[in-house]
Amino acid sequence: MVYNLEQLGPIGFQDLAAALALQTFGAGVQVMGAGRDGGRDLYFKGLLVWQPAEGQSSEVWDGYTVFQVKHKDQLAARPQDDTSWLWGHVRKELDAWADPAKGRNPVPDHLVIITNVPLTPFPGSGGHDTLNDNIQRYLDALADDSRDIGDGAERKAKLARLSRLRKWRLWDGNQIQALLHRHPGVRQAFPGFLTATDVFANLAEIAGSLPLDQLEPGLRAHARTTLIGEGTIYFDEAGSSDGKGLPVHEVAIDLPVTIGGGAEHGSVIRHVLDRGEHMLRPTLTTRRGPRHLIVAGAPGNGKTTISKFLVQAYRAAMLAGASNLSGEHQDVISGMEQALARLGAALPRHRRWAMRVDLAEYAHEHGTEEDTTLIRYIAERVSKRSDLGNVMPSALSAWMRRWPWFLVLDGLDEVTDPTVRKRLIERVTELVTTAEGDDCDLFVVLTTRPIGYTENIAPTQFERIDLDYLQPDEAVRYGTLVTTVRLGNDQDRVEKIVTQLRQASDDEGLRNLLRTPLQVLIMTIILGGAGSLAPDRFSLFWTYYEIVFKRERDKQTSFNRILQEHGLQIQQLHERIGFELQARSESGDRSNAALTHQELENLTWQVLDEAGFKPSGADADLRVKIVTAATRRLVLIAPRGDEGYGFDVRSLQELMAAMHLTTGPLERVTQRLRTAAASPHWRNTWIFAAGRLYSTPQDHQHQAVVELVETIDEGAEARLGTVVPIGPRLALDLIDDGMARSWPKWRDRLITCGLRVLQGPGPADLDFLAIARILVRFAGSGDTQHHLVAEGVRDALGGTPTAQVTAVDFLTLLSALAKEADALPQALALSKIVPRMSMNMPDPPPDGWADFEEEIQTSPLSGDSLLKVTAAATAIRQFSQGGGSAADEEAVLTVELRAALEDDQAAQVLTAALNHVVAHEPMLVAKLRDEVLPAVHRASVGELLR
Repeated sequence: MVYNLEQLGPIGFQDLAAALALQTFGAGVQVMGAGRDGGRDLYFKGLLVWQPAEGQSSEVWDGYTVFQVKHKDQLAARPQDDTSWLWGHVRKELDAWADPAKGRNPVPDHLVIITNVPLTPFPGSGGHDTLNDNIQRYLDALADDSRDIGDGAERKAKLARLSRLRKWRLWDGNQIQALLHRHPGVRQAFPGFLTATDVFANLAEIAGSLPLDQLEPGLRAHARTTLIGEGTIYFDEAGSSDGKGLPVHEVAIDLPVTIGGGAEHGSVIRHVLDRGEHMLRPTLTTRRGPRHLIVAGAPGNGKTTISKFLVQAYRAAMLAGASNLSGEHQDVISGMEQALARLGAALPRHRRWAMRVDLAEYAHEHGTEEDTTLIRYIAERVSKRSDLGNVMPSALSAWMRRWPWFLVLDGLDEVTDPTVRKRLIERVTELVTTAEGDDCDLFVVLTTRPIGYTENIAPTQFERIDLDYLQPDEAVRYGTLVTTVRLGNDQDRVEKIVTQLRQASDDEGLRNLLRTPLQVLIMTIILGGAGSLAPDRFSLFWTYYEIVFKRERDKQTSFNRILQEHGLQIQQLHERIGFELQARSESGDRSNAALTHQELENLTWQVLDEAGFKPSGADADLRVKIVTAATRRLVLIAPRGDEGYGFDVRSLQELMAAMHLTTGPLERVTQRLRTAAASPHWRNTWIFAAGRLYSTPQDHQHQAVVELVETIDEGAEARLGTVVPIGPRLALDLIDDGMARSWPKWRDRLITCGLRVLQGPGPADLDFLAIARILVRFAGSGDTQHHLVAEGVRDALGGTPTAQVTAVDFLTLLSALAKEADALPQALALSKIVPRMSMNMPDPPPDGWADFEEEIQTSPLSGDSLLKVTAAATAIRQFSQGGGSAADEEAVLTVELRAALEDDQAAQVLTAALNHVVAHEPMLVAKLRDEVLPAVHRASVGELLR
């Protein structure tokens, strides 16, 4: 085969050059990674032995050898043009080494130019001899003093440097082709770069012993089928009876992302694709640090859309140019190329076989099984999408060892049951560690919501990046894109909506509704329906439901009369379904919950019966009509294939669950919210519920929400509420949602509660950055708001040692946040805050361990409760003192503390004891918050909310 070296791009070609140099000269070749390299892509110090070519003797270079790699994206029609291009780049390198001011030291004794440009061999005038002659003439010119002006000091300085260069050689494209044939191990390590256009047709030559008779037909069928079948998203006006989706490449945008704990910003698609280009087999890659990514994003932030887009990009790259594609396949590939160009990117050069796994579906089907690996599940999925028989897990593992993979694991946050979640994370860790041990070129991206993600999965393998909110100009661009796609040629409506969207982006009170793609989409639909905009998320989503309902009601269909006459019952049915699915998806085997046809009938019967109808008698026909309408898509309820019925968009399910939670007497509502407050699974529902209570001018409801947040940690010993409170973070979430914006007295109480986060140990980098952003945005929204945040920071600076550290860390983040587009002067002024001069710094807190022990010893507990609290207390002391294995101490602490918290009496005693020591044990508090209590918070609460 002749390999397409242009396909690699500069990154892949440099990695290929490094692999060939290592294979040819041994481990003494030093490979330089990304960044400024001083003109050294590779280098070697010492004796470098050239193996003899036919009819020649071997040659030994002794000294410092530099390898320079030069890749040309597209070869010219005339070979001499490529030679001129290469000489231009080589000359720039020689100029840089010759110039003392460039600081390239030391100058090499020997130089190897490695390029994909094939140099013609014709003696004297061919590209090979031309380039060698040009290098020699360059050196000779430095030795020529005939054209010196003055003393020729500059020329002499350059000559003194380059006189060290004794020999050079060229590895051109022809030589690289020969080396690839000579070193099959290198060739087989780069299949994603080097295969010919029709990938599958040449697998036998590339992959050696791969069992193609088992695998190739299934993978060919899977790649082609999923290119069409899995590249669609459904986001148009929910309630559309045709259920028509849109290709993901038509509507995807490259979302902003925070990288490296807040130290760097970028965009998620380009960041992922760039990492995929740099990543090779572990034994070959020059990239250091974690290999895989965890992408965390808020509800509606586009995680699933991004995951589908990235998988489609790799599928399109893998199949582009293949000989057995239909016109529809070609259209998808062309559309993906255009979409990537719109985003400033291109199809991946390093082709990977791509697969997306919905983790909720995996947990639903296999989450309770001990022996189901992710590879086995992927093999099942591939087999289902092919008519050619089963693909065995062993064959798929062989494929992964031979061919680069891109694997997206989407929706970790939807797996909430602690046991199933732990098992799933173990499977993910097993997959990546086994792949590393087998030297597989595997690249994994896992997505989750940030709230509730505390596991820090395989930190040496995974790096976390966080999707940021859209900036106003980004939101307008996305709104323009989706409106144009939705409305097509109706330019007048498009222009009207985009104009209103721009106006909203300039309104400080509405900007918080333009933070995520889903919010922007919903806003464009509301604006298209001439709806008014309220400055909070609940009102935005609920207005969306009302507009969709009205559109469906006004359509001339067989269902419009049901919608006109029974709108309240239809709404209640949505609320019941939303709550039921939200509650079910907590359990271990129902992470991807749906309602069966019979269950839908039962809920419809309940709704009608409670409204006074006779669903089994005179109104049986009404029940049948509503169920029939629902099964054909009733407003937001959509069929899910053979699984039943549910919501296409998870946030809409959470909205309806929130409506159900807030139905009934206020006392009952607040009790439900108190029960659900700590659960990350219910957090978005909780915020929607609070938003509903604030959406009406009922002051007693607003007061109830604020008092609930202020007291949420009292009497919550089962989760150590007073030791590791959740109230401050809840308060900040409500502030950031914007619901209390119009009610200063409640807004101010919420921010006062929220500022208590500065009194405890700071959370992990990206979580702390999210908190800091909320405080900065609030401080920048007015003078009163700035004063409240400033006072809170002053209190922390003058508080306990733990609070002082947290406050200083917060102020340190301001320099990075100041660069964000929406940073306002009031917010930036926070960096100048100092402790109050009159405040006496508090004395260090006393060592409370004696009181801790006394609390345990004097407790009235007996029997199992006493044993549990004693064991937990011992584990806490051992962890705080250290000295043993940190991992072992953490494991013991987790087990013993969970057991104690499950016992109400033991939890009360343990909470009272811990309150004596938390002030001077920030590491212990952080450990409890980040490692132990998340499992407690994930306990299912749905049954308690009914």
